[in-house]
Amino acid sequence: MKDIFGRDAALRRLLICTGPCCNSSGDAQILLEQLRTELLEARLNADLVAEASCVRRSCLGKCTGEPLAYAHPDGVWYHRLTAENLLRILREHVIGKCSVPELILDEES
Repeated sequence: MKDIFGRDAALRRLLICTGPCCNSSGDAQILLEQLRTELLEARLNADLVAEASCVRRSCLGKCTGEPLAYAHPDGVWYHRLTAENLLRILREHVIGKCSVPELILDEES
């Protein structure tokens, strides 16, 4: 599996859904491009090597509250995604190992 920079994905990763529900209007793809740009501008892409990854995936199968992201291996679903929120989830949860409670998708969904 490759990350958004074409490198092998690390064990800790943020999976961004780009399936039909999450990307129906192209939002997920736009978010990925914005996140990639922000990571490059913040020079965080080098910090992620071998520690964490951001990975584009087709459908993740949840199809509620989209667009969605999934923090692996912790099993946490995130919604209300913006490029800023994705960067925050990547920094705080995937790298820092602290979830972002206000962006977590309710498990009942």
